[in-house]
Amino acid sequence: MPVITMPFGPLEANCHIVYQGSDAVIFDPSSETEQVLDTLAAHKLTLHAIALTHLHADHCLGCAALARITGLTPFVGKEDWDERSLLLCKGMSFGMYVEPFEARILEPGEVVWGALRCRVIGTPGHSAGSLCYYFPDLKAVITGDLLFYRSVGRTDFPGGDSEALARSLRGSIYTLPGDVTVYPGHGPETSVGAEASGNLYCRA
Repeated sequence: MPVITMPFGPLEANCHIVYQGSDAVIFDPSSETEQVLDTLAAHKLTLHAIALTHLHADHCLGCAALARITGLTPFVGKEDWDERSLLLCKGMSFGMYVEPFEARILEPGEVVWGALRCRVIGTPGHSAGSLCYYFPDLKAVITGDLLFYRSVGRTDFPGGDSEALARSLRGSIYTLPGDVTVYPGHGPETSVGAEASGNLYCRA
């Protein structure tokens, strides 16, 4: 599959590299910047964008370093960026310090990064500004902490909303084709169809 997944950090957050041909986008970069760059080089990939599914510390530890090296400004959802101080400070309780970085607001809609055609989907619930990234040509969706294998993201952090999370899943993710592979923020991959029918926390 055209997705490289690397779990990093104390909470083993998944850093995903999505690629098509030689064009790549990285989602939720960890502090293991050297390993990420080595992986890009090993696969001869050109990085077009850095994007976040949400602004929790374990998913953006490497943003500052990767931005400095690549010259790319990370993309993030507006609602999360508006509350960045509150969201990132929460990571301190888990022993994670996020080096300050600049970001660009990414609105839901269609975007093209090199050969990669992506639909950015606003999916509030785990956080107010959570985004999912659907690649129809690759039959893949990056869900961050909205949806996991047989589970869903917690909603007790600032900006979390369990009813909004259920709406996001039923209205935006479970409506995708069932054979689309789900690449979550933690844990193993799954599929839209498997979660829509078998996720005990939220079914279609």
